[in-house]
Amino acid sequence: MATLNISLPDQLRDWISTQITCGRYSSASDYLRDLIRNDQRAQTQDSQWLANHLQARTATPDEAFVASSAADVKARVRKHID
Repeated sequence: MATLNISLPDQLRDWISTQITCGRYSSASDYLRDLIRNDQRAQTQDSQWLANHLQARTATPDEAFVASSAADVKARVRKHID
């Protein structure tokens, strides 16, 4: 296993010590590994959510789209504003 040295403000180091004292973690390394795993999991879930929602939005068939010019779009926007 690789070793990584990091610098932390006292407040963060105290927080880690509290987590260890409370019995939630056995060491600072254990705590940081858990944080990293949770971050990896969250980012994977976020990426999957985005991919699912983009896929649903891009699956619209071309015939569902209506051809319109910039002038048409401006006219519709003005109609809704007025």
